Amino acid sequence: MASARLAAVGLFVLIGAVLAFATVLLFGKLNLFGETRAAEIVFDGSVSGLGVGSPVTFRGVRVGAVSSVAIAFDPRTHEAHIPVKIQLAESKVVLPKGYGETGAPISEWVAAGLRAEVVPVSLIADESEIDLDFDSAVPAKLHPHLVDLPEIPVNGAAGGQVAQQLGQLPLKEIADNAILALQSVRNMTDAVGKSLPAVLESTRTSSVKAGQALDAARVAIQDLQTRMNTTLAGIDRLTTSADRQLNGRGADLHTLLVSSNQAIFNARAVLSNLQGITDDRSPDRANLESALNDLSDASAALRGFANDVEQNPKLLLTGRRR
Repeated sequence: MASARLAAVGLFVLIGAVLAFATVLLFGKLNLFGETRAAEIVFDGSVSGLGVGSPVTFRGVRVGAVSSVAIAFDPRTHEAHIPVKIQLAESKVVLPKGYGETGAPISEWVAAGLRAEVVPVSLIADESEIDLDFDSAVPAKLHPHLVDLPEIPVNGAAGGQVAQQLGQLPLKEIADNAILALQSVRNMTDAVGKSLPAVLESTRTSSVKAGQALDAARVAIQDLQTRMNTTLAGIDRLTTSADRQLNGRGADLHTLLVSSNQAIFNARAVLSNLQGITDDRSPDRANLESALNDLSDASAALRGFANDVEQNPKLLLTGRRR
């Protein structure tokens, strides 16, 4: 059991060593299989993010790596400088045919305007690289008393204005604010994650209740439609029956209307006759008044005779004496 465990540990260490070696080879931290040319660059300003293994590029093409970064103090001027040694890969420089195999020395490149500058690569990871380019307009500022290798001058003051400006940025405050923002987002996400199930359950319950209400409304509408159909059918039957009755009673109604018109005409004639009889200048009225007077006199005589008979019933037999 112990031997198997030791074998596993050894295998793990071996795999780690192989991975570290492959990483170094792939990312160019060390160049073990090609010839290099050493040079040195002296920076007077900040080289933030620059370290051993940082890339050295020429217009974006990687041509080497940083081999050391140090600090040099000049007691004569009381100034601090940062000498940076670099290794340039010979295989990255292709020379024209007939020019030679080794190419021109670095001093000739410097005389032609080769300059170096620190360029930030990642503000988050605080990484920088050295970029080389030709710019003969920039005067060469050399430090022969500080270097022991061919020196490449710096392009611009203190390692480049861009590097200085970026070095003055409050990266720590920006990172802290970004962390606070991420924490706020995480807290909000946690709060939403906790409240979301309740919201989803409430939404599901509301959907179920809404579905039940719609089902009840649909049933009520169907019942109302059935009742309306029944009512409309009854109205239709009533209308049909009334139409048939009117059609069947039309002749009777016509006869009744004709009879009613005749009766009204006769009543109008009687009223006209009565009006003629009761007129003040009508002779019929005079005769009627004379007959009524005679009738009144006869009634008075009869009333007197009745009174006499009531007092003396013998008068019915003997009659009234003169």
